[in-house]
Amino acid sequence: MGTVRLSGFGHRHAGRRRWALRGLDLRIEHGERVALLGPSGAGKSTLLAVLAGLLGPEAGEREGTVEVDGLDPRLARERTATVFQDPRSQLVMERAGDDVAFGLENRGVPPERIWPRVDEVLDLVGFPHGRDRSTRALSGGEEQRLALAGALAPRPGLLLLDEPTANLDPDGARLV
Repeated sequence: MGTVRLSGFGHRHAGRRRWALRGLDLRIEHGERVALLGPSGAGKSTLLAVLAGLLGPEAGEREGTVEVDGLDPRLARERTATVFQDPRSQLVMERAGDDVAFGLENRGVPPERIWPRVDEVLDLVGFPHGRDRSTRALSGGEEQRLALAGALAPRPGLLLLDEPTANLDPDGARLV
C-alpha cells in the first residue's frame, strides 16, 4: 500500500503554455520516504496534487502514466492523505479534536475507535493542547501539527506533505 509509479508523466495546467511537469519517471515503494526538492515553480505542488487525486487530466493536458497502488490517483484517494502548504485551509471544525475526528467519521470509523485514535495522533504530532482547543486560537505551527494529525488519523498508505515544516519551530520541524 502506498506504491507510486510515474512513467513519462507530464502535466500542463489549462491555459498555460509551459508544462508544470514533463518527462517524469518515478517509482516509490511502500515504506519509502522521498523528499521533493526544487525552486518555487518547479512543479512540486502540482505533483502532490496529482498523486492526491485532486488534479485530474481534465485540469489541463497530460502525457504518460501515473498510478497509486496500481490505480488512477483519483480512485486511490481513500489510501492517501495530504497536508497542504496552508494548514488553515484544512481545518474545518471549531475544536481541535473534532477536526481530527472529521476524516475518521467520514470514513465510517465507529465512535468508540475515533476518540482513542484522535488522542493518539494529537500526542504523536506533539499538539500542545487538548482536543477541546479552539482551532481559531492556534499559532501557525499548531495549525500545522493539527493538520498533520488529521492526515495521520486514518492511517493512510501514502502521506503527501507540501512544505510540511513551513510554519514549525525547529523542534516541530525535527518531529516531521
